[in-house]
Amino acid sequence: MSGRTKRGPKRGPTLRRKHLILDQAKIDRAKRILRAATETETIDRALETVSDLARFQVEVDAGLDRVLGRRRFVDFFGVTQRSQ
Repeated sequence: MSGRTKRGPKRGPTLRRKHLILDQAKIDRAKRILRAATETETIDRALETVSDLARFQVEVDAGLDRVLGRRRFVDFFGVTQRSQ
């Protein structure tokens, strides 16, 4: 099912029960880092964080493209010539 109905796009999140085999240590670490109360909240916050990070990366890439396009960016860590 695609999340769409004959009446139009879906409204709000579609919650589904999932059975997953996950590393408990990773869940515990994420739960501490995200200060989540439950494991469900931990996984939900982690997924939101990944989505936010992907959007941020798109913004950073677009900004760098603009800077590089203006030729004002100096790459101090690019290829350098060795002195002989």
